[in-house]
Amino acid sequence: MKKFLPIILLLILISSFKASAQISQGGLPPSFKTTLSAADIDNIILPSPDMQAVAAQDEEYLKTARPYRIGINIPVNATMENSGTWTDLPNHSGKIWRLKLHSAGASGLNIRFEDFFMPTGSKFYIYNESHTHVLGAFTEVNNNDDGSFATEVLQGETAILEYFQPSDVQAKARMALSNVAYIYRGMESYLKAIAGSGSCEVNIACSEGTNWQDEKKGVLLIETVISGGTFLCSGSVMNNTKGDCTPYVLLADHCSYDAAYASAADMNTWVFYFHYEATTCTGTAPSGVKSMTGCTLKAHDTYGSNNSGSDFYLVQLKTAIPASNNAYFNGWSRSTSPSSSGVGIHHPAGDIKKISTYTSALTSISVGGTGSHWEVTWAATTNGHGVTEGGSSGSPLFNSAGLVIGTLTGGTSYCTTPNDPDYYGKFAQHWTSNGTTSAKQLKPWLDPLNTNPTTLNGTYSCTSSIDETKKSETGISVYPNPTRGAVTVDFGAPVKGTAIFTVNDILGQQVRTIESGSALSTTLTIDLSGLKGGIYFIGITVDNRTVTRKVILQD
Repeated sequence: MKKFLPIILLLILISSFKASAQISQGGLPPSFKTTLSAADIDNIILPSPDMQAVAAQDEEYLKTARPYRIGINIPVNATMENSGTWTDLPNHSGKIWRLKLHSAGASGLNIRFEDFFMPTGSKFYIYNESHTHVLGAFTEVNNNDDGSFATEVLQGETAILEYFQPSDVQAKARMALSNVAYIYRGMESYLKAIAGSGSCEVNIACSEGTNWQDEKKGVLLIETVISGGTFLCSGSVMNNTKGDCTPYVLLADHCSYDAAYASAADMNTWVFYFHYEATTCTGTAPSGVKSMTGCTLKAHDTYGSNNSGSDFYLVQLKTAIPASNNAYFNGWSRSTSPSSSGVGIHHPAGDIKKISTYTSALTSISVGGTGSHWEVTWAATTNGHGVTEGGSSGSPLFNSAGLVIGTLTGGTSYCTTPNDPDYYGKFAQHWTSNGTTSAKQLKPWLDPLNTNPTTLNGTYSCTSSIDETKKSETGISVYPNPTRGAVTVDFGAPVKGTAIFTVNDILGQQVRTIESGSALSTTLTIDLSGLKGGIYFIGITVDNRTVTRKVILQD
C-alpha cells in the first residue's frame, strides 16, 4: 500500500509574521507603509471545490493506491492587462499593481504563473489578508527562460498580489496566472505549529541523527503538481561521477502519477524544500528552510502507472543549487548485497525531517518485478520508533556507510503498527533494469563518465569537467585518464629532486601519499590499484611548486 499524506507549509516564525523561504529579497510590500486599503482593489472570487465530491474521490484514491492529494488546482485567466488595480505612490517614487484572489474555505493558496517576468529594479510580493504571511520580494532573479514561476503555499483563503514599479523602470512586467491550488487539508503544523506526523516519529535533530548530519542535507520535501491536483513526496539530491553538482533529485515514480504523469508545465511549478527540519529533538517547527522551483524529467520507470518496475523518478532542478542552500549531494551504492543496518530520512505527513532506523538485514522482495525492492523493518530507538507515512514516499534508504540504496514505494508501518514492513525500490534496479534507453535508467545520468563504479560517496563540493589528460600551463599532465590502476605523470621536461604525490578522494580525504626518489626523469608512474573506483585528486609537489590533477579510477 502506498502511503501519502499532505504537505505542511514552511514555517518561519518571527513573532506572528511569516516570511518567504524562497529565493527572494525579503522586505515588506510598499502598501504596508501607507494607509492604502485592499478593499477597493480588483477582487477575483475563485470557485471553491465541492468538498463532498473531493472527499468521495479521496476515498476512492485510497482504494487505488494513488498519491495523497492535498489540493485542487483551480484554473485562472488573470494577467496584468485584464485584472488588477494600479495605484500611484508619489511618496515612494513609483506605482503599485494589486490583485486579490479569494477562495472560501481554503486552508492555503498556492499561486502559479505560466508567464512571469520582472524588470530589473521592480519587486513583487504575495501576502495574506492579515499581513501575517508574506512571500517575496521576487525580482529579476526569479525570471526563468520559459516564463514559469510558482510560489510556496500562502496561509489562508485570500492572497493579495502586489507589484511595485519604480518611476525609473520603463520595462514592462508580465504576470499571467495559470492556476491557484486550493489547499484543503494537511496543514496542521503550519496552522498550529504542532507536529503533523505520528507521535512515534523521531526528529533528525535527535541523537539518532547525530551520525547523519551530512546525508540529511540532501533530503528534500517536494510539492508535486499533477494536472488538477497538488501532492507531496520526499526525495534526495544525488551525486554523479563527474562530481559537478548537477542538481539531480531522485524520488519515486508514483510521486508523479495521478491518472496521468505530470506534464512539463506541471513540473515547472514543483517546489523543492531544503532543510525543512527542527533544530531540537522536541521541536515541531522548521527553521532555516530554503526552496527552489521547477524541474525537468530525466528518467523514470512505469511503476506509478502500472505497478511495474523499481519505482524511480529522476529530475533535474531548473537552476543550480545556490551555495547558500548548503546542500549535500548524497552518494549511492548499487550493491545487491543486503545492508545489515542503516536509516531512512524522510518527511512523514509533510512534517519536519524525521529519521527511522533499521538494525536487521534487509530482505530482497518482488514488488514491481523480480527482486525489485528491499523490505525493511524499523527498530525502536532512544527517542521513539521511527516509521514512514504519507509524504515519506520517494525518500532515500541509506546503508551504514551513508549511501543511498533505495527509494520508498510504501508499506504498512505506522505508529500503531511499527513492526510492519516497508518497501524501497532498489537503487541497483534503478540503474539499468527498467529499460534499455537513458530515459529508463539512472546510469547515464549518475555515471556520465561511464566509469561504472559500484559505489560513489556524497559531496558538498563541485569539481570542474576539465580534460585532465591535457597539459596545463604548468606543463604537467596525467594519463591515461580514466585509468584502471596506474597513471603516468608527465612533467614535460626532465626534473631533478624529490617529488611528493598526495592522493585525495572526492571528499577531500587523503587516501595515499607517495614520495619519489631523488632522481626524476620526464615521467613517473603512480599505482592507484587497491582504491575504489571514483574521482581522485593527485597533488603533485616538485621544484617548490604544487599542482593538482583530477583522475578517474575505474573498477
